[in-house]
Amino acid sequence: MGARMQLRARGTVALIVAALLIIVGVGVSLLVSDVVDTASVGVGAPEDDGADDLTMAWCARVLLVLAVAWLVIGMLAARTRLVRRPGAAAARASWVSATRPWRAVESMLGMLPADRLLLVSVPAALLVATRAVQTSLTDWAHLVVILVAWLAFLAVTILIARRRSPWALIATVGGVIVLRCVVTLAALAVAGPVGVRAALWNEPFLRSAYITIAFTLFVWLFVATAWALSLRWGRRRSWGIVLLGAGAGLTLSAAVAALAGVGAATGPAGAASALFPWALGPALDAAGYVDGTASSALVALLSGVGVCVLGALLALPPRNAVD
Repeated sequence: MGARMQLRARGTVALIVAALLIIVGVGVSLLVSDVVDTASVGVGAPEDDGADDLTMAWCARVLLVLAVAWLVIGMLAARTRLVRRPGAAAARASWVSATRPWRAVESMLGMLPADRLLLVSVPAALLVATRAVQTSLTDWAHLVVILVAWLAFLAVTILIARRRSPWALIATVGGVIVLRCVVTLAALAVAGPVGVRAALWNEPFLRSAYITIAFTLFVWLFVATAWALSLRWGRRRSWGIVLLGAGAGLTLSAAVAALAGVGAATGPAGAASALFPWALGPALDAAGYVDGTASSALVALLSGVGVCVLGALLALPPRNAVD
């Protein structure tokens, strides 16, 4: 009875956190919309990109079906005997960890090596494919910057958490990646990268709705990861690990963008804007908040170093603690 009440309390806290993130996301979307409208930013779809955009839209639809199928399998496997089927345990762990990170550790119990492989490969493949479609298979340097950020975040957090089993962390991050990809693919599936970008920039309601959801999931990634780690590392140290990983991702991706050349590495949005959720970064860039020069990458790099320092301080064990 006590365990059930504890789970219910955690669920209530999660709902409150999600509601707060949505409220903040609405505020961010309204702020961005105001900035974009004030700057008179607009994007039109080039006429000669129609065929390519349609192709990318169909690619997004196929990926969206596969991603939703993965989520549905995870939902059903959490409540039915489907969990015994190959791959279902991985989908279940991904779904449970992303939506209820306090159960991430238990979701990994008894998982076979093949399922653990799927737990890593499915979100990774979906992330790469989604970003490739998002850039219409043309801006590979942008894809490299994004992958460097993700790999740095995962490498640092896993390296620190490996002594206490990193699989709960991997399941949580992978699950949130799938959720974020579903949101992006749902937008891309409507009209392709160019068409949907024009719609997001020129239609205030669509822009606000998308940015709200994208921002909420963006922040939830760090909240859920810290929550999953807190069961074995404690609240303070878990947030330190997450901030250390996030700072490393920001620092290294900004460094890659600066070395590759801002324009080459991230396209017209600039180096720092590529680190924001899709559509938020370009909006800030066009409005003048991210200037598309090397100074943007430098600011991002220094900010990443600062986040790393803060994370390292929080991740330190208590005095006289045996770790």
